[in-house]
Amino acid sequence: MNQNTTQDIRERIIDTAMALIKQSDGLTENITVREIAHKADVAVGLINYHFGSKKNLIEICVQRIISKVMETFSGTDNPTTGKDVNSNEFDIADFTAGVFTFLINNPEISKISMLGDLSQPSTESNSSVSYRAILKTIPINEPENIRKIKAFMLLSTIQSAFLNRSLSKELLATDLYSKKDYCSFFRLVTEILNIV
Repeated sequence: MNQNTTQDIRERIIDTAMALIKQSDGLTENITVREIAHKADVAVGLINYHFGSKKNLIEICVQRIISKVMETFSGTDNPTTGKDVNSNEFDIADFTAGVFTFLINNPEISKISMLGDLSQPSTESNSSVSYRAILKTIPINEPENIRKIKAFMLLSTIQSAFLNRSLSKELLATDLYSKKDYCSFFRLVTEILNIV
């Protein structure tokens, strides 16, 4: 099997699995290897050969899905308003709420990505990409080390808020399933971190 064919097959499997993940609203337990193979028009054995397991394939797909979204958030403009992050018109609380909205709207994919990143940290992980996107939004009027810590703290808060949102009423007296509440929550967080 030549290299181009091997890469083409691998990409076709990934593209098919990504489409199925999106169709299933991220409920990956409802997707079977046989279904992926059938829709990708490949043998089941090729999925195991290229990825080792359904779990590995799903993790690769989720990383790609989240990476595409984070590319939007990591540009120089706020994706929700189009305003330059270095302008006085940019609102980091709105940016953060926009990221959280994506997480809430894609809970299974987001959870898989976060837990995968936490169990196998990497500078190329979605968490690292998110960190760099957040860092770009922090005003440059402070020393670099302070900006980096604030970005790390904001990322950690976003992830913890998402993963623990079912306890948010009890722990924070805030409903992190409610857009109004999580927008207020992140406004307060950015004020506490003094990155408004």
